Amino acid sequence: MFDPRFIARATLILDSHRRLLGRELCARSGDAAEDARRLFHLPLAVLAHDTSPQPLLDWANLAAARAFDATPESLLGRPSADTAPADAIDERRALFDVLARQGFVTGYSGVRVSLTGRRFVIDDVTVLEVTDAAGQPAGHAAVIGATRPAGR
Repeated sequence: MFDPRFIARATLILDSHRRLLGRELCARSGDAAEDARRLFHLPLAVLAHDTSPQPLLDWANLAAARAFDATPESLLGRPSADTAPADAIDERRALFDVLARQGFVTGYSGVRVSLTGRRFVIDDVTVLEVTDAAGQPAGHAAVIGATRPAGR
């Protein structure tokens, strides 16, 4: 069902979450494809970006797609920075400064912009560094606890 790269990326997200936060993001089965399926269908929105100079989204589950008025496929390859409004650049930079020092941030909230231009707030977000099996940087992932309309 899933592309091998999608499965591998899901494994890195799950492994990084467990390593940094000391708990599983979702129940693991021992089968990478099944674990990717579970993460894809998780009710919490999960998305990740790569390590390119202007990071591109390279993983998204169904809940993330719904939050951003998109399909998972339509999110992939988009600049991660485009998910935040232009007036949130300083806030985003500060988030990534803390992330670089700690490896993860919990309890984050911020405004985001969907693919249709709708502004919404993400709450109770965990952002974490994703690393590969050798411990090398492989991007960042966000687990969004809740969303709500902006302005409330």
